[in-house]
Amino acid sequence: MYIANKPCLICGGIDVQAAHIRYAGAGIGQKPCDIFTTPLCLEHHREQHTMNEKMFWLLYKINPIARAMCFALESPDKKIRQTVYEHFKEENFKKFFEL
Repeated sequence: MYIANKPCLICGGIDVQAAHIRYAGAGIGQKPCDIFTTPLCLEHHREQHTMNEKMFWLLYKINPIARAMCFALESPDKKIRQTVYEHFKEENFKKFFEL
């Protein structure tokens, strides 16, 4: 709910959905952890799912992992914030910030 109240990262639109960053550690056909979400309008969310996701973010020059972490750390949900802190403890977390 918190993410859906933010403007789209790309166009600033307000008709937004929480878009999961699929390459952020989920297996094939699985939804990634909710800390890996960014606000995207309906149009950009559809576009995200129609192409290679890393290419989508590169096209718009956005690091979605960094943005998702900021949103998660600002979240009023204590569980979400705690999950971010747990991920930072993991050595393999650094890979998410590489483009």
